Amino acid sequence: MRHFLLSLLILHLAACSSMQPISVQNVQSQGEDSGLYIGDEVEIITNDSEKLDFAVTDITNEGIGGKFGLVPYANIRSLKVKRAGSSDDSSLTWLWAVLGIVAVGAIIASADSVTVCSPGPCP
Repeated sequence: MRHFLLSLLILHLAACSSMQPISVQNVQSQGEDSGLYIGDEVEIITNDSEKLDFAVTDITNEGIGGKFGLVPYANIRSLKVKRAGSSDDSSLTWLWAVLGIVAVGAIIASADSVTVCSPGPCP
C-alpha cells in the first residue's frame, strides 16, 4: 500500500507543470514584463523546425539567451514556458481529488479495528 501511495505522489508531482505558449512579440517588446523570466524553462521551435529546451539566462532586445548562446526573435517560430503547478485540463485536478479520496478510504478500510472507550477503560 505504501508503494502505491508513493507512486501516486510521484506521478502527481510530475504532472504539476505544463508548457504554456507565450507570444514572441510580447517578449520582444516587453521583456520580463511579458511573463517570461530569467530562470524559466522554455521550449523553442525555430524556423528550421529545431526544438530547443533550456533555462533562460538572458532576455534582450535581440533574443532569448541560454547557456549555449542567444536565439534571435526572428528565428523563433513558437515559444512555450514551463509553469509549475498549472494544468490546462481541470479534469486532471478532479481525477487527483478522486484518487486521493479513494486512497484515504483504502487506508481507513485496511486499518485495524480501533475502539474508543471514554471516559473509562474498555470492557
